[in-house]
Amino acid sequence: MKILFLVTRFPVPPWRGDQLRAYHHLRLLAPRHEITCAALVLRSPPPEAARALAALGVRVEVVRLGLAGAVPALARALLGDPRPLQVLLYARRRARARVAALAAGADLVHAQLVRAAGYLPAGRRPAAVVDLVDALSASFARHAVRARGPVVTIAAAEAARLRRYENGIVRRGVPCLVVAETERGLLEGGEAVRVVPNGVDLAGFAYVEDRRPAARLVFAGNLGYFPNVDAAVFLVRDVFPRVRAAVPGAELRLVGARPTRRVRALARRAGVSLAASVPAMAPELAAATVAVAPLRAGSGLQNKVLEAMAVGTPVVATAHAVAGLALGAGEEVLVADDAAGLAAA
Repeated sequence: MKILFLVTRFPVPPWRGDQLRAYHHLRLLAPRHEITCAALVLRSPPPEAARALAALGVRVEVVRLGLAGAVPALARALLGDPRPLQVLLYARRRARARVAALAAGADLVHAQLVRAAGYLPAGRRPAAVVDLVDALSASFARHAVRARGPVVTIAAAEAARLRRYENGIVRRGVPCLVVAETERGLLEGGEAVRVVPNGVDLAGFAYVEDRRPAARLVFAGNLGYFPNVDAAVFLVRDVFPRVRAAVPGAELRLVGARPTRRVRALARRAGVSLAASVPAMAPELAAATVAVAPLRAGSGLQNKVLEAMAVGTPVVATAHAVAGLALGAGEEVLVADDAAGLAAA
């Protein structure tokens, strides 16, 4: 089958969950199908990233959108365009023409995230599927609750636009995918949505026998992503001091790409260290006594929890962080939602 795979973030390097998901989908599909990955991106990926994808047997087509469209996108939103900013920011006539040309020779168009859904063919051929990954509208709604200042209004408005847009895709009968049952339940007509959960590549995250330091905590993830930034701040300011009071030698390691200024500042606190660029996440997780996932925002299924469990590191998390996983609280994972409960766990 000839598949046109549309992404709006290049799958390599896989800094975010949707990139990791796209990479593994492409890796597993490429041996059996003829895949063209059309990357509708604001910035061109580095040559080595494109080569890594091509090495899987995937034809790579980069359509650079540039950042110049950001202002017109915002203007259209202010003038009443009902589409989400997430969609408007990636909408370009030139890119649409290129995607239409590529789709003409495809049997299936696979669009990842709502951003790419606007590029689906208008007719019934070729066939199409949208991997929503998660209900992004819910993520923005939670962001609005935790944000401050004008971001609250912007996030709430975007959540409403996304909700209408996501549900519109489902109502049109376009086959849709999400990562978890909890995400499907957030969509109107969710019974028509298929759940395709994320997994873990056990070749890269092999189980490690229990030879771990006495008191080393790890929090892993994209440290430029708001839900992870919020979780890191909560962990360092509210949870970790309680842990240090009980276990004075305890250490906390924040591991992940693109840390914000707020996250970098956290590493100046006693017992806290930051690893912004590591060659592999598995050794960091395997070297910890406990992996902590104190997320209070965001959506979807948390790869950080799956990866920690794969290497055999116990997990302490909020209920929100494990909502997409069929785990038994107190059995596979310890769950608490406040600082005292997380520290005690």
